[in-house]
Amino acid sequence: MKHGRFHPLMALRFLRKTLAVYLLPLINILFERNWPALRDALMQDLFIFALLCAVSWVILHVSSWSLDEENTFCLHWKLFVALDREIRGSALAGLTLERPLLFRLCGASRLVLYPIGQPKKGTLSLCLRQDNAQELADRLFPIEKPVLHTPHSGEKVALVLLGANGVSTLALIALALRQTRGLPWDPQTAAFSHLNSLAAFAARWLPAGTAWLLVLAGAFWSTSLLRSFAQTLRYTVWRTEDQLGSRGGWLNRYEFRVRRSQLSFADVRLSPGARLLHRWPVFVTAGCCCPELPFFVYRSGEEAMFAELLPEFRMPPEILPDTRKRSLLFFAPAGVPFAFFLLLVLVSRYTLPALTPLLLIPAMVFLVLLSGGYMGYRQEGIWPQDGLLTLRRQERLSLHCICILHPDLCLKAMQSPWAVQARRLSLTITLPGQVRLKVRSIPEADAEQCFNP
Repeated sequence: MKHGRFHPLMALRFLRKTLAVYLLPLINILFERNWPALRDALMQDLFIFALLCAVSWVILHVSSWSLDEENTFCLHWKLFVALDREIRGSALAGLTLERPLLFRLCGASRLVLYPIGQPKKGTLSLCLRQDNAQELADRLFPIEKPVLHTPHSGEKVALVLLGANGVSTLALIALALRQTRGLPWDPQTAAFSHLNSLAAFAARWLPAGTAWLLVLAGAFWSTSLLRSFAQTLRYTVWRTEDQLGSRGGWLNRYEFRVRRSQLSFADVRLSPGARLLHRWPVFVTAGCCCPELPFFVYRSGEEAMFAELLPEFRMPPEILPDTRKRSLLFFAPAGVPFAFFLLLVLVSRYTLPALTPLLLIPAMVFLVLLSGGYMGYRQEGIWPQDGLLTLRRQERLSLHCICILHPDLCLKAMQSPWAVQARRLSLTITLPGQVRLKVRSIPEADAEQCFNP
């Protein structure tokens, strides 16, 4: 039998949840600039932090884990009350193994176990030594005779998007620097100038602030793309008789394994970037295990590899659903704020023209999201195929092509009084792990085919 204790980084979860206990009281003191009171508060917080560290030390030393010869994992907890939790390896729908940069420097790994049929709150997250986490993953989900693939499409997608974002961000920086050139940066000049000078300064600053706001948004997106590119480096996927898995990453290592018999659905996401580059990310879900990274990314012409890894998957048919009397709620999430900001833009043209460029940014963002609502209005639907349910649903700008693979599902139909008159309804599909998928405003005849395949 294998025994072990948790890594000290396990205490970070406990300390992170108590961070607000000793930081929130400092905010009011900082605003009042009461420095003697701040000193006393810091001393109290230091005492509370030391007390919480002592409690964390006790938690780490009274809890442990074990794995027996039958691959049954047991969590032992003996603080105030004795609590043991056992999970058999065969009762797991999937697991993820994460090694962020901080964990790698400390020799730790985060192992998350997803029991079959349990919701998100029923998962088990552990912080272990790197060798113990890898041994547990191999014991609970052994990889036997894998069929390996090393797709590079994901790296190319992230690299191309990262390069395009870098060029656009540099262009925005040049624009922002050009607009802010010649502004009165001297505080004394700004403080003692006449009111007309301050008004002129504000009129010039707002468009410049708009440009710098776009630069900030581009920088955040660039950071996200850089993280995605680092995660897709050295990416490997595999398939065995009973599981699917993938691993990759550069600074942050990530690995997940799911049981094929517990696959809930597979999702091909058609985002604007994917359509432009003709590379399609595929996500798989088993129970409540919804990995952050795609299972793999394939490009046009690599459908054979997709069929080899997921032979049971079926794409929704290339037909458009009937949109007669369809609900206009597809446009509401983005249409209402777009109309609001558009009204503000029109008002600002006559009252405060300098504010117009700043208000145009959220208006354009919601206009783009409104185009995604139109795509969902035109293409969202559900169709049974070969005994499986296939559906298309829109989320923001991405169209999700989903094939439900698990036989155990619950269908729930909802109709408003207006939908009854239009003979349409919204269908909610509940899968193991309380994962829900919703298809909006479909004809009653399509729903009857789902209830009676």
